[in-house]
This record gives sequence, C-alpha cells and structure tokens, in this order.
Amino acid sequence: MLLAIALVTGLAWWDEQREAGAALHDLETEQTILASSLAATLRARLTAQPPSPGAGGRRGALGILAGALLDPENGRVERSGDLVVLLSAPNETSFHGVDGREIVSAPLRGALDHGVRAVRLTRSEAQQVGLPARTAMAGLASVDAGELGRWGVVAVATAARERDREKRALWRLTLGVLIASSLVLWFGGIALREQRREFTLARELAVAEAARAGEHTLARAQRIATMGTFALGITHEVATPLGVIVGRAEQLLGYVGGDERATRAAKIILSQADRIQQIVRRFLDMARGGPPCLDRVDPSEVIRAATASVEHRFAKARVSLATDIPPNLPAVLGEGALLEHALVNLLLNACDACTAGEHVEVTARIDGDRVAFVVTDDGVGITEDHASRATEPFFTTKLEGKGSGLGLAIAAEIAKSHRGDLTIAPHAGRGTRACIQIPIANGNLYVKVK
Repeated sequence: MLLAIALVTGLAWWDEQREAGAALHDLETEQTILASSLAATLRARLTAQPPSPGAGGRRGALGILAGALLDPENGRVERSGDLVVLLSAPNETSFHGVDGREIVSAPLRGALDHGVRAVRLTRSEAQQVGLPARTAMAGLASVDAGELGRWGVVAVATAARERDREKRALWRLTLGVLIASSLVLWFGGIALREQRREFTLARELAVAEAARAGEHTLARAQRIATMGTFALGITHEVATPLGVIVGRAEQLLGYVGGDERATRAAKIILSQADRIQQIVRRFLDMARGGPPCLDRVDPSEVIRAATASVEHRFAKARVSLATDIPPNLPAVLGEGALLEHALVNLLLNACDACTAGEHVEVTARIDGDRVAFVVTDDGVGITEDHASRATEPFFTTKLEGKGSGLGLAIAAEIAKSHRGDLTIAPHAGRGTRACIQIPIANGNLYVKVK
C-alpha cells in the first residue's frame, strides 16, 4: 500500500516537473521569436533611414525599438517588471534599455557574442536587467546593418508567472497526494482490520472445528472400544451354542445312516460351524492385538470360497455374479478364512448396491509385488466424499436397518493386518470399485505363526 502511494506520488511529481519544463521552454521560444521580430524591424528601419554615428545612432536605434514596442499593430509592448527589451550597439559591451538605462550583463554579453539564441537568467542576473529577482528567459538576435555594424537585440521576460503556477500546481499536487494517501491509508487500515478480524475468526473456527473433530474422533473411539468389548463378550458367548450345534450335527450324522442328502447337509453344518469358530478365534486374536496366522494362500481358492458363500444372496437379489481368475496366480501371504471374510463383505456390499438385473464381477490380478482382489459393480455408485469415509466404523449410506457400517471397516482391518490395504472408489462410468491388495508370498515374506 505504501509502495503504491510512493509510486503514484513519483509519477505525479515527474508529470508536474515535465509540465513546468515545458512551460519554461514555451517562454524561451516566445522570447526568441520576439527578439528575432524586433531585430528584423530594426534592420529594416536602419537600412531605410540610417542613423548618425555614435551616441546619436544608438539613440536612433533605441527610438526605432521603442516605436516597434509601442506599435499597436505589432502587439508587443514592453511591460515594466515583466518584459524588458535591450539593445547592444556595435563595439559596446553594455546594453541599453529603450528608456535610456545602461545595463551590464556578462551572461547576455557572452551569449550574444557566441550567437546563442536563448539563455536562462538566475535571480540575481534578472534583477540586474530591471526584472524581479526570479528566474527569467532571454531571447537574443543579431542585426547586421552593413556599414552601421552589428547590433544586438535582447528580449528578457520574467518566469515569475510560470514559477508561481508551478508552485501552485506543486501545492495542489502535495495536497492531492496527502488527501489520497490519507484516504488510502484510512480505507487500507479498515481493510487490514477487517482482514485481521476474518483471519482471527477463521483461526477460531479452525480451532473449534479441530476440537469438534477431536471430540467426534474420541467419541467414535470410545464407541468402537465399547463395541469391541461387547464383541468380545458376544464371541465368547457364541462359543457355547456353537458347541451345541456341532454336537447335534455330529449326532445327526450318526442317525442318518445311508441317507446321502442328510449326510451331506450335516457335513455342511459341521464345516460352516468350524468356519465360524475359526473366524471367531481370529477376530478374538485381532481384538487382543495379535497377528493373524500367516501362511501361503491360493487367491483363486479365496475367490471361489467367497463366491460360494454369497451365491444364495445374489440369486435372491437377481444380481449376476461373475469371476475372472487368471491361471497360475502366485500365492499370497495371509490367513484364508479372514481374507475370505473380507472378500465376502465386499461382495455383499456390491450386491446391496445393485438392483435386479445388474452385474457384479470379482477378479484377481498381479499388481507389482501384490495380488489385487477387485470387486466392481454397476450399481448406484459412490461419491468421492463417501468413498473417502467408506472404511470408517459405523459409516454407512444404506437405509436404517440395512447396514451397520462395520463390514468395510472389518475388511480394511483384515487387509491392514495382512500388510495390505483396501481402497474404495467410483467405478469408471457407473458403480463402485473395491480393491484389496495383499503381498505375494515368497521366500522372504513367508512366515507362519502357530
């Protein structure tokens, strides 16, 4: 702001000085033209009526000049204190005014002798020729009168009016700059104060927002911790009825005898109960902070097991489910039951996002040193904002009673425990794309925890 004021002031000062210089140049031109005009008049009259030699000739020449100055048609009149016309006679160093005064001026003498057409006089030099002690401009012209010798004519005008106008313009400039600067500083101060107030409010809002976010995060962490405690209690309590189910299924297996269908159903009950027990045990280990039991797992088997577990849901919703499993996929380092559970959660979410007749596809592919399990659907899709929060516990876009908001959070935690990650993003065109990436099992990564 101060730089802008200084720049404007400098430009105004430069313009004012330029105008003042132009005014002095115009005055210089006027005096040069006046001196030349008087010299021409003097030459014509000296040629027509030669004066007598000596002082009488000088007086005659001065009379010619006086007549020229008082000629109303000429329009040039010597003004006391404003304009002075001087005559220089041949072989004389001094100058003579039309009123008979003799004036000695070294600057005018030197300028006339050297053929200079105009010269600026200082205050003291202007005072010597009978003008106010102000800067003056002199126009000079020579007259070659043949046998009468070389005469000189000097027209000197004071620049007092130009300088006075310059001073008044300077005062107006100064006053204008002061007023403009005051207004700029005043409004600038108001703007800076408002800006500082906005910054203060923005900072306070940011602090309040951070505090609210912290409180929200703390409340969510407390809720998760509480739900984790409940989950631990639930999983512990589930073990008893699950043991009863296993026992009854084993008894049923002994009673059915040769009934192949009943035998197969009893075995399915036992395998699913065993799977529940494994999942419960692994979740308990994860809740206690323990690592999963890492082993070589075939990605193809994980996909087949997960799709087999959700086929009935897709058939009921009339949503098609397709798999794309490339041959010879490398094994991943993980625990099959947990990876299957994570993939099941992704498939169920994709199924819930689709309507009858729509499509879901699950595939696996190599992505660097990882295997990516990718589930895509052409359902309602997801926004970027919702995708960034999809793995937050208890966050869901489903209707109340349709989802708990824990499925993707659990899947993300399973991926993280396997040194992988889960990403959710809008699918190209329409739908959603979910991807779990798990490191490939090799000689350096193979670890088995019993």
